Amino acid sequence: MSESYNIRPCTIADEDDAITVCLKTGDAGNDASLLYDDPKLLGYRYVSPYIHLSPELAFVLEDSKGNVCGYVLATLHNDIFCKRYVDEWLPKMKQLYPTIPSGEERGKKDWQIIRSFHNYNLQSLKIFDDYPSLLHIDLLPKAQGKGYGTKMMHHIENELQRHGSKGVHLEMAANNARAFRFYTKLGYTVLAQDQYTIWLVHQFLDFEFMILQSNIRLDFLCDD
Repeated sequence: MSESYNIRPCTIADEDDAITVCLKTGDAGNDASLLYDDPKLLGYRYVSPYIHLSPELAFVLEDSKGNVCGYVLATLHNDIFCKRYVDEWLPKMKQLYPTIPSGEERGKKDWQIIRSFHNYNLQSLKIFDDYPSLLHIDLLPKAQGKGYGTKMMHHIENELQRHGSKGVHLEMAANNARAFRFYTKLGYTVLAQDQYTIWLVHQFLDFEFMILQSNIRLDFLCDD
């Protein structure tokens, strides 16, 4: 019998496990453990801020033994989230990592994350105006290929719409072909890309427009 999995809200108690998932999938979907000396650093950039600053849109996937093996994290208004990231999260990171490693110390990728903490560029991109929310999903290999990634995407999309979002964007490594197939199969389209990154977007159908269209069709049928 195949193992069962459960999607549930993420709590602060899940943070370390979610950080581990981030590291184990952090190299374009592959294990990034050998790329970082500090095993928590990648998660401090891409997981912890969402758990602390956007907890209502943070969910984990756990197996039948209660082990966290995936997560999906989102922000409702990413511009607002980024301002909080600068004001509330980065000061903690700068205190934890007070100096950017010098050239001689740059053996692995730690310095890139630490540099982003110190030199973060806060900007509002107009191209995301129709897709103000942002999401980020990762699953360990043991949980992949079973349909749970799709279920988690639908779950977070429903939550975003319930909170009033009109669209969502995400970014992914340009060399992650499997992730690209996954997102495009779910209806996500490419908005922009460069050598290293692809930005995908998905717009939610307006509920009021759907109701209006439904009423028009009902009126049309009644006239026949």
